[in-house]
Amino acid sequence: MAVSSFSHPALDALIDSYITSRQLPDSPDECTPYFDELLKEIIRSEAVASQKDRQGIVKDIDALFCTDKGQIVYTELKYNDDHDTGKFADINRKFIKTWAGLSVRLGNKSSEDLFPIIYYFNPTKRYGPIHTPSRNIMRGPQLFDEYLSTRYEDVDRYLSALSDDRVILEFFDDMYDRVRHGTL
Repeated sequence: MAVSSFSHPALDALIDSYITSRQLPDSPDECTPYFDELLKEIIRSEAVASQKDRQGIVKDIDALFCTDKGQIVYTELKYNDDHDTGKFADINRKFIKTWAGLSVRLGNKSSEDLFPIIYYFNPTKRYGPIHTPSRNIMRGPQLFDEYLSTRYEDVDRYLSALSDDRVILEFFDDMYDRVRHGTL
């Protein structure tokens, strides 16, 4: 799903600064208090920004749902976290900017009105929580066990069977050849 979100340039700079600062050698290993303060600052900043100070940015939303307890959860879905360092930082940057845009769009008054999660389908952990706290990162069955009625094992089995399907493999091989040779 794509949604037009609004964030002003100063907010973008605030998020970019946070991502950069978390990668510096003297940055503390524990990011939770800094992340929490960033989310609060985003809400404070957007609360005082005028509509003309905001720029429209289209962001995609991977998953947005409401729990049985009424909590709204925004989830950025990834297969695994084996991205190179630059892409890993960009994923976290986009994740936070999308959360900010959704918070504005939903009219959130508190950073706790929208719970953000980066979800990795593959349970293997490569990177530690340098940008996003561990409580906001889920892997493998965690998201399914916590929020969904579908079992992780069922989805994993289905996707594995799909990825081994000869027809599917031939389709992607053909598409790859067409793209590579400019015949698509």
